[in-house]
Amino acid sequence: MLTKKDLLILTHLRADSRKSLAMISRETNIPISTIFDKVNKLGKNTITKYSPLLDFQKLGFGLRVNFVLKANDKKKQELKNFLLTNKNINSMLRLNNDFDFFVEAVFKDMKGLEEFSESLGKFKIKKKKKFFVIEDLKKEEFLTKPEHIKLLD
Repeated sequence: MLTKKDLLILTHLRADSRKSLAMISRETNIPISTIFDKVNKLGKNTITKYSPLLDFQKLGFGLRVNFVLKANDKKKQELKNFLLTNKNINSMLRLNNDFDFFVEAVFKDMKGLEEFSESLGKFKIKKKKKFFVIEDLKKEEFLTKPEHIKLLD
């Protein structure tokens, strides 16, 4: 179980992972050596990845599409492997109920989206819905402020 200090340090890292340990120490009144030790420990068993959040549009990928997919039972593993290795897939989740997978994909243009959609045809997908992302309203906000820690009590 994480301590209140662990959670406080995590909120600072979630809000700005480039914030220096010295700055976190000043803002939390936790000694920098303690923060260093805790960050190393958290990096081994709680933090799964250090990665910047990108504005894909500024990188030339102006089209973001979320798919929910229900696979043909015989092709489910094959579809999963295809999605896991596809260069356009940013995120992928396994779902329950009516669908098997939730996929967030990024494309430069409609042509790329159409090529991807056509490539799904070989998997005999039972059900597919796609949603175009118009605007990010909130992203990666959970546990980014010290007051969020109360949610975990």
